[in-house]
Amino acid sequence: MNFWIFVGAAFLLTAALVLLLRPLAFAVGLVDKPSGRKTHAGEIPLIGGIAIFLGAGIALLAYALLTEQGRQLLLPITTFLLAAAILLAVGIWDDLRDLPPAVRFAAQILAALAMIAGGGPVISDLGYLSVSGNLITTGVLAIPFTVFVTVGVINSINMSDGLDGLCGNLTMVSLLGLGTAAALWSNSGDFQLINMLSAAVAGFLLFNQRTIWRSQALVFLGDAGSMLLGFVLAWFTIEICQTPVAAISPAAALWFVAVPVMDTVGVMLRRMLAGLSPFHADSQHLHHLLIQSGFTVAETILLLGLGAITGIMVGLLGTWMRAPDLLLAGLFLATGTALFALTYASWKRQSFLGRPLRTPGSAG
Repeated sequence: MNFWIFVGAAFLLTAALVLLLRPLAFAVGLVDKPSGRKTHAGEIPLIGGIAIFLGAGIALLAYALLTEQGRQLLLPITTFLLAAAILLAVGIWDDLRDLPPAVRFAAQILAALAMIAGGGPVISDLGYLSVSGNLITTGVLAIPFTVFVTVGVINSINMSDGLDGLCGNLTMVSLLGLGTAAALWSNSGDFQLINMLSAAVAGFLLFNQRTIWRSQALVFLGDAGSMLLGFVLAWFTIEICQTPVAAISPAAALWFVAVPVMDTVGVMLRRMLAGLSPFHADSQHLHHLLIQSGFTVAETILLLGLGAITGIMVGLLGTWMRAPDLLLAGLFLATGTALFALTYASWKRQSFLGRPLRTPGSAG
């Protein structure tokens, strides 16, 4: 059976589930209400994560049970879904009750440990990053470092969920980039799985995007959805750069999540320089800077999406040209440093690209 059937099923199931779950969300109070930094109009259902999980999960399990190639992936698919279910459950609880950050972090750590325990990806090496050109392995630090990276990517994606369609689009771009790398250089089943998950995200984005006939999203991801998407990216970014199915190097893999990671690190550094906790909530992300400097929501998503695509092109071209890992990692660090310097100065001057910053508008 052609796996594209399951890709289509993931898309259609997710879209249908969004429509089916919206009335239920209003009934149980699983909605986002305008308050504080949230300026959308009316109550918006927080069901994106549930729809994506169920739509993709049904398609993945059907693929694993009904096809010969899928049966070989039953264990990783099951492990992925079980670990993701931890984040989904805690995320739904958080969307309903607003849990302390410590509970969310505990859930993220538990999901990462479940991923590792079930035979999911583990960071066993950092590539050829030594000056001598030798492979750097993580050894006894493999598990804690994998947990650290997984939690870091989850929170990077979670923090990008500040505009209608932004988190979903950034995730889609990264997944398509990882899928391209898998198609070009890996013989594993990652390409098929990534495409099913991408289709599920696309099904959600039908209702999360602003359009010419819709001024705001019909549904939001919620913390359940943004943590789920972060876990998806963490899983496949680690998977695709580690043996035995490595398609790219860990240094190249950084470029596939460049925008959310650079933004998150920059925000946390600015908070610490201001004497605040790195986890202190504020409105100083890249998307806030663009919105406050006068870009529309659509323009902001386009600009950040183009930045994400540029990063992926660097990762793909660097892999194709066999660029040294030190070069790719050094370029990543230099780009991140330049971006931090630009944004730090912009917030200080209250001006970005010659545009004065204004009070935040009605971004979703």
